[in-house]
Amino acid sequence: MPRPRTALPAAALALVALAGCGGPAAPGPVNAGNIANAAAAFGAPAATSTTAASDPASPSSASGAADATTTTATTPSSPAPSSSEAPATTTTTQPPVAPTSTPAQPPKQETPAQPPRTTQAPAPQKSDVEIAEEKVIALTNEQRKANNCPAVTADARLGKAARAHSADMAAQNYFSHVSKDGRSFVDRIKAAGHPSPGAENIAAGQRTPEDVMKSWMDSEGHRANILNCGLKTLGVGMAKGGSYGIYWTQNFGW
Repeated sequence: MPRPRTALPAAALALVALAGCGGPAAPGPVNAGNIANAAAAFGAPAATSTTAASDPASPSSASGAADATTTTATTPSSPAPSSSEAPATTTTTQPPVAPTSTPAQPPKQETPAQPPRTTQAPAPQKSDVEIAEEKVIALTNEQRKANNCPAVTADARLGKAARAHSADMAAQNYFSHVSKDGRSFVDRIKAAGHPSPGAENIAAGQRTPEDVMKSWMDSEGHRANILNCGLKTLGVGMAKGGSYGIYWTQNFGW
């Protein structure tokens, strides 16, 4: 009774047929792995086993032949959901800065009010007549000192009497110890307030104190009055006018 023939798998047949194109194939078991290897030997694209795995930790299905290319598709992680909000604006907060302030000025020292200045009236200017009269007194004392006599002191009362007599002679154009009204030098001196008349010298025409002093010192009587050491006070008067132009009077007192 003939043995029944066993049907070969299609894969195996295919393998045998492919192997037969290049020569006798070595006997061996026919399986899917061998088919893939045979196809690669003839330039046919190798079978690609695509394994979809949702878990990246799952091993790839490379349990077949080592030459098989395995592509593992990994499901990408879900992207971060987009936001319709505007991106946050970065705001840099600066540390607070104190406003610049002008330092307070120290209180000004108030200048004490100055007392009103008292304007001192200038000394009245002396007239030429007054200057000349004082000069005659000074020259008289020089002569007295030279002759060992004490200096005489200027006396306003004697000066008043002497000035009045010189002015009277210039005004009435005369030259005398006796006034036009008949008064003597004693009368005039006492009328001026001096109680002790001593002597009188008069002159006319001399232009300076030095000139009149020279004239008197050159006259014996006038010189004697000037150098009388007992006389203590003196008043001199000068006046302009009259026929001589200038009149001089010396009145001495005890």
